[in-house]
Amino acid sequence: MKLTLIAAVSILSTLASGLALPDLTPRATTVRPAIGIVIKEDAPNTPFPPTNSVEVSRSGGKHTVKTLLGFPVPGCTGTCTFSFIGSNPPSGSRTLQLFTSGRSPVNGDTWNSHAFTNNHIGTFLVPANGGPATVVENHGLTFDCPATTTGYEVQPVGDDDSVTWDITTQGFILTCT
Repeated sequence: MKLTLIAAVSILSTLASGLALPDLTPRATTVRPAIGIVIKEDAPNTPFPPTNSVEVSRSGGKHTVKTLLGFPVPGCTGTCTFSFIGSNPPSGSRTLQLFTSGRSPVNGDTWNSHAFTNNHIGTFLVPANGGPATVVENHGLTFDCPATTTGYEVQPVGDDDSVTWDITTQGFILTCT
């Protein structure tokens, strides 16, 4: 009888501990780009198709490659913050500048034909090990979340720079709180 009573109390205690109130702390939403388009100075009128593998680079002060990103922001009504969470092994200055753009990129955008580059909102130093980037300059990386998809342009810094990333698992993200 004692063993049965002890077993019953143990089982009831285990069940009751699983009935704790849920944690209702608001959680942040992470938003990744829905579209990435690479544009190249050396092919100014060539439209490259949207891709998950994007890059920014420059070699010897020439041959600049930029990336256009489009971020959908569904259901975010609070504050959004940009960060850069990793890349493939970078080289050169490992430094990126993020600008707002006149619209989200679309298939067919080229170096000579894409939305205007607007405000410089931040500069990031990508670590050699591919971890999270360090914010070097912050000119508006935290802002009220937009209601629609927004466009951004990423540019290299320095005469020699190369950073590539997969937009589905690395690179720039928006965190909405």
